[in-house]
Amino acid sequence: MLRGIGRNRDCVRSRLRVPPFDCAMAGRKKVQPTALSTWVSDLKAFRSTFNTTDADWVGTVVLKQKIKTHVGQPPSVGLSLALFSEIVTWKLAGQEDRTRHHRAKLTDDLVRKITACAFSLTHPDPDYLTRAHLYVLQGIPGVSTGVASAILALIFPDLYCVIDPRIWKAIYGLNQEQFGLSDYKHCLADVLSASVTLGWPPQEVDFFAWKMTP
Repeated sequence: MLRGIGRNRDCVRSRLRVPPFDCAMAGRKKVQPTALSTWVSDLKAFRSTFNTTDADWVGTVVLKQKIKTHVGQPPSVGLSLALFSEIVTWKLAGQEDRTRHHRAKLTDDLVRKITACAFSLTHPDPDYLTRAHLYVLQGIPGVSTGVASAILALIFPDLYCVIDPRIWKAIYGLNQEQFGLSDYKHCLADVLSASVTLGWPPQEVDFFAWKMTP
């Protein structure tokens, strides 16, 4: 269930407060997705021959069920420190050491309260809510945009996706290692479009895009 071993998966924020701007470079030229019909068709073909005994798939299904059992659906409580750590491992895999020092002093109480706050948020504007969800979760030391997106995708698989260099490459044909809010909103919009076309939850769209892309 280890995603992305040996790969730099997202931008790590070393500060405890969330800055008022993305950690991605300012002024980056807006990317255009590969034609929706092209990458979505590739994704559909890939899944049609996918082995569902694959360790990453099985591990993800198990983790999602464990999270659902713990927090409920819709979530009524926050994550335990142990379950939060499992999500970090699932997201960062062999690169956990990059942010381990930030998480060294985390307590179960802090993680539960911050995640419970994030999960309880509501707003009629999806973009506004996405921003709030990401920024509240990034109040946990060591949580970047990528890790926050992983938490959201596992808690709300019908609403959110993970942002990741391999997913970015699948959609846009570009290599990128660092991601901020604007990148996530851009990626999520394209994943949601693919989700409607394929009839899959956004979290499954991102999973198979990740698996499909070297």
